Amino acid sequence: MKKLLLAIPLVAGASWVGASYYTGTQTQSAYDQLLVQLNELKPFTLINEDYSAGLSNSTAITQVMDSNGANAKLLFRLHHAINHSPIGINDNGMRVGAATIKTTVVRDDSIPQEIIAFMESFDNAEPVQINTEVAFDGSTNNQLLISPYEHNYDDVKVRFDGVDYNARVNGDLIVGSGSIGEFLLTHTDGMQFKLSTGSIDTDLKRISQAVYAGSYDIAFDKLSVSAPEMPFDVGLQSIAATSNTDLDSGKLDSQVAFSIGNIDSPLPVTSTSLDARVFGLELSGLKAALEQLSQISLVDQMIGSDPAVLASVMDAYSSMVSSGSGLDYGVKLSTADGDATATFGIRVIDETSPNFPAGGLASVSTLRDVLNVVKVELHAQADAAVVDQSPLAMFMMSPEAQQFVVSDGVTYQSDIMLSDLIVDINGNPMALELMIGELLDMPIESLMEI
Repeated sequence: MKKLLLAIPLVAGASWVGASYYTGTQTQSAYDQLLVQLNELKPFTLINEDYSAGLSNSTAITQVMDSNGANAKLLFRLHHAINHSPIGINDNGMRVGAATIKTTVVRDDSIPQEIIAFMESFDNAEPVQINTEVAFDGSTNNQLLISPYEHNYDDVKVRFDGVDYNARVNGDLIVGSGSIGEFLLTHTDGMQFKLSTGSIDTDLKRISQAVYAGSYDIAFDKLSVSAPEMPFDVGLQSIAATSNTDLDSGKLDSQVAFSIGNIDSPLPVTSTSLDARVFGLELSGLKAALEQLSQISLVDQMIGSDPAVLASVMDAYSSMVSSGSGLDYGVKLSTADGDATATFGIRVIDETSPNFPAGGLASVSTLRDVLNVVKVELHAQADAAVVDQSPLAMFMMSPEAQQFVVSDGVTYQSDIMLSDLIVDINGNPMALELMIGELLDMPIESLMEI
């Protein structure tokens, strides 16, 4: 079930991007070309099972596999109903002028019975449907429809008003927008969880196989939770998640932000935000990583416990890292009395640094090697008025906290940095050699097994 739910949205995206290859074809060879394009969108693998060509109508069945590996498993099948317009001519020769494509999930024994039962609770016969209009120039207008859903699970009733998303694909450009319906969960005891309608906006450009630059935004008006036994209701307003990816000199810089503009609850926090940025990723390494990861199912990548699989996943991701690569996190909490912020950053040192290994990052094999090639910084600051009204106030008075946090009566602050095997805590340097000793020379593989 987890594999199916993970796969459907990604395969839907794959169908949009690759749909233009249906244009101008009524032949098996052109359909095969479509599958080549779709298979660029990892981590799933699509295989043609059947193609029936006709003068004005064609159909195809596609197998969606969990990976491209030798032991790949069938997740489900897609059915494509293709309607062609009359034949036209362009600069490249004869081709079909336009087409409409309806893509749906095939209900057969490849899908577990519990998933089929789940699909029966959608309002429409097709829970997920992709409608594609292919123009003569190869551009496509694509609509993803997720049907409204309603079901009773013992004492809990779930209702979801569905998704309607439209995207135009023109060459390497994808521009789209859509709406997400209200989600409501109610219990017979009166408890209610309600997420209001939301919006989706995308503005992307394909820069390589399965790699896109541009922005992706999701926003919701409000999330509310209430229950008779709760002395108060909780409301979160102006909920937004945004991402933006750029390519510069063959390296990717990707930023993700999550924010809640207003929090209505007995807690003092009135708003919050979380930011993450990964930068300096090698495009060539990313392409190699995607190819390597395509041999491993997404579920095994995310929750697998096989040490060999985990090592392979780590090896794939490490191929993207180079001199100057890094990761930053930032979090901010605001109250009526002030703010609390924290930032964390880790980056690989420049290759001109004396500590950079002569054999490159591929030669890094121990914890000492890792800590020699990275710089780490952690900074935290909070207005005293915020901390002193929270449960943290008592902790800040303890000797343990005072080792890491300093206060001037107005703010609490902590600055921790790691570089050249030296940890500096608020201006007090300490050598890791004295702190963790022989642990520094443990192989990375051994640390992963702890």
